[in-house]
Amino acid sequence: MHCDVIIIGAGAVGSSVAFQMAEAGLKVTLLDRSFPGGGTSRATQAGIGVYAKKPRPNLALNMKGAELYPSLVARLDQDVELRMDGVLNVALTEEAFEKMRVFVAAQRETPGYTADLLTGKEARAMEPALSTEVKGAALCPLDGSVNSLLYVDALARGVARLGGQVLAWTEVEGVRSKGEHAWSVATSKGEVEAPWVVNAAGVDARRIGKMIGIDIPIEPNKGHVLVTEAVPPLIRRRISGPTLIRQTVRGTMLLGQSEELVGHEVTESLPLLAAQAFVSRRVIPSLTKVKVIRSFVGLRPWPPDGLPILGAIPGMPGFLAAVGHSGITWSPAAGKLLTELVTTGKPCLPLEPYSLARFSPGFA
Repeated sequence: MHCDVIIIGAGAVGSSVAFQMAEAGLKVTLLDRSFPGGGTSRATQAGIGVYAKKPRPNLALNMKGAELYPSLVARLDQDVELRMDGVLNVALTEEAFEKMRVFVAAQRETPGYTADLLTGKEARAMEPALSTEVKGAALCPLDGSVNSLLYVDALARGVARLGGQVLAWTEVEGVRSKGEHAWSVATSKGEVEAPWVVNAAGVDARRIGKMIGIDIPIEPNKGHVLVTEAVPPLIRRRISGPTLIRQTVRGTMLLGQSEELVGHEVTESLPLLAAQAFVSRRVIPSLTKVKVIRSFVGLRPWPPDGLPILGAIPGMPGFLAAVGHSGITWSPAAGKLLTELVTTGKPCLPLEPYSLARFSPGFA
């Protein structure tokens, strides 16, 4: 089987890349070892997060992703529950609020970034469910949220609608170069050849990289999330700060923020979940009366410096990478940038800051 581009990994990032490349007229094959959205994309609060990203270049990439969301979703064939309604980052102490002032001042140096500082009283006027412990907050209108499963499903369906091939439950068994811009990917369903390959395999990206003799320094970072019963509207937008809180379109609450570099281990921690519930109740006291119905963990692809690994792999013509944390946020930008790289050679944002070469100065 032959195509123009093989995309390994049908999560938010890989599916966005595949869809936008298919829109550009490229014949794409999208592969996943499970199903579209079956990895990190199904185990996330699915926030579109700009507020807390470090300044350039990471902030610029995530801002671009958030900016592109509405137009990308408008080209899909289903509602994905996109809400670009901002985020309210709260501080429970005066010390935390002072740190927030300094952080926001630094963030505002990036063109286009905006966030407004609020007193605790002003924050509660916007979100009456907030605790009186809230001393202050920052409102960033650039953030949002999406139903990640619906989003990835819509992108994958769009790929098929545009003539691309989506191969679920397909294991990548080997990748080899057959010359400059000539690649062969061996899968459990046969061999696929193309001049371009995109490694968007998330926490599996390191294994894929080793198939061509390179190290992609991605570690799995485990995060826990609590899910409550559906309740009447409690909050109007995502709440962040000491924890993350989001209410879905259906009324359930998603609670929690944790990070654990423990490899591929996915056992849930009851003490950690209990701690997340405690902090969530401090932020929104009325959650005390809301029942938790389940919890889940997910593994996020974590680069050493927090920046995505995005763009061409030095010395491997035609082999691209698109992997890193917060892929839900920057996935629309990844699709646009890599499509421009393949079709014109001129992406609208420079990709050099995200190159794998930053980890090995002599790598070229």
